[in-house]
Formats: sequence, structure tokens, C-alpha cells
Amino acid sequence: MGSEKVRTTLNIEKDLMKAIKLAAIEEEKTQTEIINEALKKEFIDTQKPKNKARKPLSLVAGLFKAKEPFDSVKLVKKIEDGDDH
Repeated sequence: MGSEKVRTTLNIEKDLMKAIKLAAIEEEKTQTEIINEALKKEFIDTQKPKNKARKPLSLVAGLFKAKEPFDSVKLVKKIEDGDDH
């Protein structure tokens, strides 16, 4: 992320603001720096990759209901034999 700044107004709970002020004093930083660091940790550093690995078919098998019972082995054999109708 760049260092471009945006000025905004937030309504922060009193106890949270007190904790921010204390952290700023203890760490010798500004309140803005404390808030920015906390927001970065929450929203940037912890973002999970969007390209999730696909689940193996064995994990989703049995999740779909068929309209009527069928023999999956017979169906696979029919498809292998070229009779997929």
C-alpha cells in the first residue's frame, strides 16, 4: 500500500480511544500511527489468498440428492462403453 493519506472522521468508543492514547505514549508514536498499524494488521496483513485450492471430490461426494436411485458403477461402465444415454 502506498503512503497516500485520506483525512476522515471516526466515532471511536471512549475505552478504545483511551487504549490508543496509552499505546501512542508507550510506543512514542502518534495516535494516527497506532490506528494505521492496527488497521493494516486487520485488513491487509491478514488477508487470505483469493485463489483457494479446490476441494477433492471425495470431500463433496454425497452432497447432492438424485431424483431417483441409481447404480453409479453401472452408469460409469455404460459411459466407458460409449453408451452415455
